[in-house]
Amino acid sequence: MELALYFPNLGYYTRDNIEIGKEGDFFTASHLGKVFGILLVRYIKILWEKLGYPQNFSITEIGPGMGYLCEDIMEELLSKENMLSNFKYNLVEINPYLKKRQQERLAKYLDYIRWYSSIDELFNLNGVVICNEIFDAFPVRIFEVKKGKLFEVYVTIDEKGDFIEKLMPARKETFEFIQESAQHVLEIDGYRSEINLRMKDFIEKLSKAVKRGFLLIFDYGWNNEEYYNPQRNKGTLLCYYKHTINENPYINIGLQDITSHVNFSVLQKWANDSGFELIEYMSQSKFLVSLCDEQLLERLKKQELIDKFKRLILPQGMGETHKVLILFKS
Repeated sequence: MELALYFPNLGYYTRDNIEIGKEGDFFTASHLGKVFGILLVRYIKILWEKLGYPQNFSITEIGPGMGYLCEDIMEELLSKENMLSNFKYNLVEINPYLKKRQQERLAKYLDYIRWYSSIDELFNLNGVVICNEIFDAFPVRIFEVKKGKLFEVYVTIDEKGDFIEKLMPARKETFEFIQESAQHVLEIDGYRSEINLRMKDFIEKLSKAVKRGFLLIFDYGWNNEEYYNPQRNKGTLLCYYKHTINENPYINIGLQDITSHVNFSVLQKWANDSGFELIEYMSQSKFLVSLCDEQLLERLKKQELIDKFKRLILPQGMGETHKVLILFKS
């Protein structure tokens, strides 16, 4: 999965012709007009105040895609209504092609923006860090239970050169994780799912980078109990290709997105262990609606953004599938 997504120049997220949005394979909240950015700015202003309006306030966005969310946030913050200009905006982008696209889109805001190629380059952050659909794109380990024993799924090729799966005894980290978080699945023959150990390393690195501030995580997923529900015995791994969904990661290699849902209980635990404290965990719908008032709704109507707002909050859209995890480090 890591090779398919991140192999230099050929992986899905590293190739030089990736498209995100209508012309690509999937879209995120930032592709539904300016409404997500407008609402986020409302919350960023609240957090800015909670931090005491520090002089070195920064907004850091991990994996900014085509730059839409940054553009919307910048436009809103610098508008006549807000007139907030004492901040820096950090973008962490691993793909040089996307970085160039972002620089073109954000040309008039270059005085505010700094680009980084890795979170390892970040330090002494004082402000807000945004992770919008980042953790679902991390490589995962797939496990399967056979006759009470735990195995991991490996990939090899047959005599025809086709990919085939091979079960091997689970590694120590995988076994320990299942023992701690999902021991009940060992009693379900054929049960198959994923564990995302990359989240632990990532959240630890973010904790080192953040001196004081808030971490906003938007993604689709469940808590641990829902994730490893006995009835969800085929896991959550999905592939997106030209806005169609399939469950076969062995086709369209490097050309389709491969994702798995986020286990928010585990992510929260690892965040706490790394020095973050929980502020809120809720549905995206509840979070966005809490930021609305009559004045904002009137503005969305005038700008013809109400339909896109509904897609962000309604259950049949992204309202309930996507969750918001808000963390703080002091």
